[in-house]
Amino acid sequence: MDLFPLVFRTEGDLTEFNSSRILDSIIKETGLNVEDANKITELVVRRIVSSGIKFLSGPHIREIVCSILSEQHFENERKLYTRIGIPLMDYEKILESFWEKKQGQIVNPEKIHHWAANRISEEYAHLRILSSEESKAHLNGDINIDKLRYFDLRPLSQLWDPRIILQNGVPPFTSFNQCCSLKPAKNFKTALHHLIKWIMMTQNEFSGSQGFNFLTPFLAPYAKGISENELKLIIKNSIFEINQISTITSRKVSPISFLVYPTSWEALSKLRAIGPQGKLENLYETYQQESLKIFNALTQAFKEGDDNNNSFKTPQHEILIDNKWFDKYEEISSNITDEINTQQTPFLLNSKTFGSKNKNIVDFTESEYRNFGILQEVCINLPRLAYLSKEEDKFFELVNSTMNLCSQILVKKYKTIKKRLNSNFLPFCGGIVKNNPIFKLEEQFLSLSFVGLNEALKILTDFELHDNTTAFHLGKRIVGKMNKICLEFSKRDNLSYLLSENLSKKTPFRFARLDKKHFPKMSIPQFNPDIYYYTNSLHFRKNSKIDLLERLRKQEEFHILMQNGAIEYVSLTELKENDITLENLIKQFFIGSELVNLKFYSDTRESNREK
Repeated sequence: MDLFPLVFRTEGDLTEFNSSRILDSIIKETGLNVEDANKITELVVRRIVSSGIKFLSGPHIREIVCSILSEQHFENERKLYTRIGIPLMDYEKILESFWEKKQGQIVNPEKIHHWAANRISEEYAHLRILSSEESKAHLNGDINIDKLRYFDLRPLSQLWDPRIILQNGVPPFTSFNQCCSLKPAKNFKTALHHLIKWIMMTQNEFSGSQGFNFLTPFLAPYAKGISENELKLIIKNSIFEINQISTITSRKVSPISFLVYPTSWEALSKLRAIGPQGKLENLYETYQQESLKIFNALTQAFKEGDDNNNSFKTPQHEILIDNKWFDKYEEISSNITDEINTQQTPFLLNSKTFGSKNKNIVDFTESEYRNFGILQEVCINLPRLAYLSKEEDKFFELVNSTMNLCSQILVKKYKTIKKRLNSNFLPFCGGIVKNNPIFKLEEQFLSLSFVGLNEALKILTDFELHDNTTAFHLGKRIVGKMNKICLEFSKRDNLSYLLSENLSKKTPFRFARLDKKHFPKMSIPQFNPDIYYYTNSLHFRKNSKIDLLERLRKQEEFHILMQNGAIEYVSLTELKENDITLENLIKQFFIGSELVNLKFYSDTRESNREK
């Protein structure tokens, strides 16, 4: 045994070299048969002896084994045997110069640990969970697996029913004894505080956004006898607390959302309300004035922003709009338009389309809580498929095969999270309330999104989405076909697939950058020497010459085909140029339309953000 040096083990001790340990680990980790494993082990031993190596460690031996597995054409086995991690110099770069690339962001020890761990998790997903075809599709830019670094551990997003916390306290179940328990809140301030605490506690179990459904009517029973100004101050303090989550968790936190409605949503009105101490009280419809008061206080808080008059980065203020209240409560409607003009924070959700697209979600009962979310999103690069196909029939074939590949990835995500729930790696999601799991895996959505419909049409027809009816109708056919495929997947797999707008700001840039690299002859309207990006999802190209109302009507036709997340953005400057007031656009067009979501923005703020 003098031929072999002592082996430094990762457990922190020294041991004598033993080839049987190599043999056992190869068989266990790769599944190779004994004959092939013996052959690999023999080659490893020969290489160690012939090289005269004076130092050996577990990682060192593993590198030699992987090298020989590749040489012997056991590529899949090499993949399984690979040690994941990051090079020493890469980690030193993080320590020495990471902050230079993150100017304006918080960089601290926890952030650095988090970044290094992300690298390991992403490698694990590529090497162990995804097939070579799936991994290659993501790396090459055919698709984008959103938040891949969390693929093996976390669901994407969740919109919570506030009653879980209001009725049961924090946490809402007794099986978790790793933190102190708080009984149901006795007053408005504590109730809102409990809801925020729950979001903070569950941040480590989701990779994307979280929020609360119908926050205002559910909190209404707690607002008796409290002035609107006092409610506003409580809400502002809670919003400030939400904005500190990123500092506490040392990672960028996706926006939290407050979905609100000024009175009692019809599906809630006849339910017994949960009030102070979690006790059942009168019906929710009897708390209309309290709900209005909270709604107005929340709007005022968002309109004012923080103490330096800056708009809040989070939560997202999502307002369900309909004529039942927008015409009736002029003061509240005026406050909303003021908030749009000053801060541009509200997302306006059309009650008409919200109800029709979310029937199962908003069907509230007293006996069951309604939580829902997206388990995972995978985005498709449509311009890439158009460029590879060059013509319609081949394009639709590629769309179909790519969507099938995406569905395989989404099913893997479903099975992975099921394992994590069973192993209690998601303790809050795995909690049981009223004999039901808080997080119902079978009711989560699997999202397929896309980028660059406009650019795909330009490649296929030489016209953009807004140029003529031929391109426009082909665009509708493409989206309609993708929606139909999602419905077919749902029936086939007995899971909930949906076609969604891409919500990642980085993906349109990533796809365009990779396409410019791999296909330099691609001619895309937005490409210039400084920046490459695709138009997101189903939108018209920014700055395309098309009348505002005509654009909205045409986008409406696409929103009908989408199952989730369709958002239309309108510039306040564009409104002014068309001599259209906010009130008229909302009342006379948006509320009666099939548009799902409307978001206004300031050109000045947008240009400052781009700089």
